[in-house]
Amino acid sequence: MLKKKFLPLISIIIPTYNHADYLSRALKSILDQTYKNWEAIVIDNHSTDGTNKVINRYADPRIKYLKIHNSGVIAKSRNKGILVAKGVWVAFLDSDDWWTSDKLKNCIDYSNNQVDLIYHDLEIVSNKQRFFRQKIIKTRQLKKPVLLDLLLGGNAISNSAVFVRKKMLEKINFIDERKALVGSEDYNTWLKISNLTEKFLYLPKNRIIT
Repeated sequence: MLKKKFLPLISIIIPTYNHADYLSRALKSILDQTYKNWEAIVIDNHSTDGTNKVINRYADPRIKYLKIHNSGVIAKSRNKGILVAKGVWVAFLDSDDWWTSDKLKNCIDYSNNQVDLIYHDLEIVSNKQRFFRQKIIKTRQLKKPVLLDLLLGGNAISNSAVFVRKKMLEKINFIDERKALVGSEDYNTWLKISNLTEKFLYLPKNRIIT
C-alpha cells in the first residue's frame, strides 16, 4: 500500500488596515491555490472600512481573523500572526497583493532540507492615472555569503514573495518592532535570517501580483 505524501501546513500571514477593497482579491487568490493545506491568518489593525464584513463572507475554517492595535508598526501585526501560526512554513501576503494559483505548490515543490527561505519575482499592475501599466520586477539568486550580498547589493526580496520556515523567524526572535525600522523591517528580517543560514532559494518566476 502506497503511503500518502506528507503535505506540510503553510501559514499565510496577511496584515491589513482599511484595505477592504483589495482584501477579497487577496483571499480569493489563496482559495484558488492548487495546494490546499494552508491556513490564512488576517491581522486587522481595527479597520473602519468594513473589512470585517469582507471576512464574514468566507465560511472557510482555514481563514482566521484577528484584531490588533499596532500603533503604525506593521511588524506587530505580522508577529501576532507568526505567534499563532501552526504551519511549518510561513508565507507573507500584503492585503493589496495577490498570488498566482501555483504559488504555494511551487514553493512546496522546491522545499527540502537544503532550503530555509524561498523568494521569487513579482509583477506590478497599475491602472492609476487613467492608463494601464504592467511591469515585471525581477530579483536575483543571492550569492554566498548571503548576508554580504544583501548588505552590498541591497534588499532583493519582496515581502509578499517570501516563503520561510517558521523556526527561522523564531530563532531571530521574530520581526523587529522598533519604530525606527518601519519601512525596512522586512530587509532587517532577511539580514538576520541570512546570519543564521545560507539556504536561500530564488525561483525565477513571478508568483505575486501587486
